[in-house]
Amino acid sequence: MGTMLDAAGPARRGKTGLAGWMGSAESLWKEHGVSDMTLIERWNYHNELGAEFPIAPIRIVYSKAGTLPAAAIVEDPRAVIDHKLYWTSVTRREEGLYLAAVLSSETARKKVETLQSRGQWGARDFDKVMFTLPIPRFDPKNTLHGELAAAGAEAEKTAALVEIPDGMHFQTARRRVREALAESGVAKRINALVRGLLRA
Repeated sequence: MGTMLDAAGPARRGKTGLAGWMGSAESLWKEHGVSDMTLIERWNYHNELGAEFPIAPIRIVYSKAGTLPAAAIVEDPRAVIDHKLYWTSVTRREEGLYLAAVLSSETARKKVETLQSRGQWGARDFDKVMFTLPIPRFDPKNTLHGELAAAGAEAEKTAALVEIPDGMHFQTARRRVREALAESGVAKRINALVRGLLRA
């Protein structure tokens, strides 16, 4: 695991720009913070940041907020996962594709909607309700699991072709991807496979 550095850490290493930025951030935290924790302690509260290191080669993430689920595979070793996402490492890419397909599906959403918090426009936020689903551990020998992983790979390729200009609002980008997945037919196939998986 790496070391959590306060402003003095990068200064000792000759990283003056980072040291200055951290020093400013720490000063603002001391002035406006609402607890006795240092800035570094807050950033690594319950070891949420430290738990990400060393960074796993393949991770699956899903958004804990919103009205529609969204999951993806992360393979960038420089990426640190934001607190608005839940993540786990997976041992093989197929497992990540399988989980992304299940967690992004409308079938899964419908199964947990009664457990979601309610807002002005209905069900919102997923938090940990997805973990109530009886999602079997990925088994590469299981035909249904393999079909879901293959459908997840097709969905990933379809999503990668969607044009998302810089600055586009994330909700618009998500909608474009959902529309492309629906038009290609892969969303319908994933939903059917997830129904079989969860025995809906």
